[in-house]
Amino acid sequence: MNSSELTINQVIDKINEAAESNSPLNLTSDEVKILSKEIGDMVFIPVLSWDQVSKLPGKKIGKIEED
Repeated sequence: MNSSELTINQVIDKINEAAESNSPLNLTSDEVKILSKEIGDMVFIPVLSWDQVSKLPGKKIGKIEED
């Protein structure tokens, strides 16, 4: 089976096409169930570069604050 034939990949392609064309997206109830099953329990954690971390407001990175 070609990976593009997997239903989850077809749903993701549909999402990407809607995003590229800046158009609304309608998913069937089956497509929503597939998304929920495949990615519904995932937790996404942002990954920041050191430069991004160093620019966080009010944070002192790598320094011990003295009273």
